[in-house]
Amino acid sequence: MSLSHYVPVWWASFIIVQGFATAFFAVHPQGPLNLFQAAVAMAIGATTSAIFFVVNGMWGYKKGIPFVTQSRAAFGIRGSIIPNVIRVVPAIGWLGIGNWIGALAINSITTTLWGFGHVPTYFVVFTILNIGLAWGGITSIKWFDSLAAGVIIVLLAYTVYVIVSTQGLATESVSFSGTWGLPFFTIVAAHVGTALTGALNAADISRHLEKKRGLGNHIWGHMLGIAPAMMYMALVGLIFGISTDTANPVYAIMEVAPNPLIGVAMLIFVLAAQISSNLTLNIVPPVHVLQDALDVSWERGLVITGILSVASFPWVLFSGGEIYFLFINTYSIPLGPVLGVLLADYWLFRAEETSISSLYDKSRDSKFWFIKGISVTAVASVLIGSAASLVMTDLSWMIGLPVGFVAYVVLRKFDLDEQTANYLHDSGAPSAD
Repeated sequence: MSLSHYVPVWWASFIIVQGFATAFFAVHPQGPLNLFQAAVAMAIGATTSAIFFVVNGMWGYKKGIPFVTQSRAAFGIRGSIIPNVIRVVPAIGWLGIGNWIGALAINSITTTLWGFGHVPTYFVVFTILNIGLAWGGITSIKWFDSLAAGVIIVLLAYTVYVIVSTQGLATESVSFSGTWGLPFFTIVAAHVGTALTGALNAADISRHLEKKRGLGNHIWGHMLGIAPAMMYMALVGLIFGISTDTANPVYAIMEVAPNPLIGVAMLIFVLAAQISSNLTLNIVPPVHVLQDALDVSWERGLVITGILSVASFPWVLFSGGEIYFLFINTYSIPLGPVLGVLLADYWLFRAEETSISSLYDKSRDSKFWFIKGISVTAVASVLIGSAASLVMTDLSWMIGLPVGFVAYVVLRKFDLDEQTANYLHDSGAPSAD
């Protein structure tokens, strides 16, 4: 992909209600921050997210390898299943939330136009629709991603203009004292957390970006593709959040729309955005992991993924700001340390020296076999980082990522894998297998 195509692809991926909802739940009256504090938190979160895409997507851009191969360098040939699963769990949760958002949007449309609706029924239908669209692959609908994003950008911009020009900014949200304390940093952590799953497997997309201008394409592709899209949706979420007393961000779209037709049009493209986001970000990763781990077919993996997404109780996860942020910060507990390990491994130990062919060698003679195919160093670092995150789960990855990074550096310097292998060999355990 050229840079001019790559940036819109990321915009399409982040023009979703989840990013809108983070800001919506952050600002008063729904959240603990005033308008200025919430805007600062969203800007920090968006910029930080883009930086994570840049630094972790380097494997893909420079080496041309996907995330599942990248993770073998740090975690081992078999151990790479650990970061894969950690990436998949939130994807299943987001799939459920995306389908629930779709059901809420359908319900709002049918209630407005015809006076009836039933969210549980729409949820089942929308879930089946997503699985059905992915049944034969998603190539045929990729064009829809950018189209939906472009139209919803225009509709949201028009709606924000109408709200601000007719209602102004709610003075209560501006004068509200808010806080720069823990709730502020919790919201920053949550905002990054909505993008952290994508940053983890950024190599899957960055490997397709044209190699021009040195690292220029890679840096600008993410700084222009990730941060502006996240900040745009956050801005809209803030404006909607201060303009309504409705606690549900999907219903708020209809409430603050300048007229019902605009509201319906916006909700239709909310559906489009959720479908495209689900297919590319929340269905493909878990299905591939299920195929690899359980040796199931694509179709059976889709069904299992759909069932698991329903079992994640998305109506609870999306029921309010407190639970929504708790969900994000909880799955970020192991996600942060995994990202810290991957960054430390590449930037301090691997970089240009890694042989790509060796990453595809799955034999016991592989350079990345470590101990029974697993790197004790990487696993221990993730456990240490996750344990540190548990001290203050509201900050999750903010604690776990740097702790995991440092732990990996220290344990690598200590040669933990070699020390463990020697210990097992001396004790007579079958360490060489």
